[in-house]
Amino acid sequence: MNTTQNASTRQPVQPVFRLAVRCLCVRAGRVLLVRHVSANSGREFWTFPGGLVEKGESLHTAACRELTEETGLNGTPAGILALYEFSQNNLIEVVIAFPDLHGEAVLGHDPELSPDEPKRLQGLQWFAVSEIPEMPQKNLIECYLSDPAAAPVINLPFQIRCD
Repeated sequence: MNTTQNASTRQPVQPVFRLAVRCLCVRAGRVLLVRHVSANSGREFWTFPGGLVEKGESLHTAACRELTEETGLNGTPAGILALYEFSQNNLIEVVIAFPDLHGEAVLGHDPELSPDEPKRLQGLQWFAVSEIPEMPQKNLIECYLSDPAAAPVINLPFQIRCD
């Protein structure tokens, strides 16, 4: 384990990571992405619907909640497809497959933001594999869309919680 030392006390300092879920939603061979604006940099980027896991919440529950908040869709998660570490942001993202979706996708909201704060969610769109914008998970999307049945999925263990 990599730790840093506090110079004044010489005690190990452990990095703290936030845990997020991201929902890889597929319908008719297309993947759903949401366009966000970074709260820190103001930069726009495309990503999977999702967000932070709340204290005491399971990955399954967090993914379903975030999916509904951001897209209005309901679905059944099939399992974990990948983990991404964004060390510069102290963030671990768990990508969960949602091949079974119900409803029509509509741009949702960030319930944690007050009405006077700028909106982070800016758009949503279904993309064919040839249309997917540049993003860290592009290879994962391409592999999953080419053969979802062959994707290595880790079943969601409902007992794992973020506490």
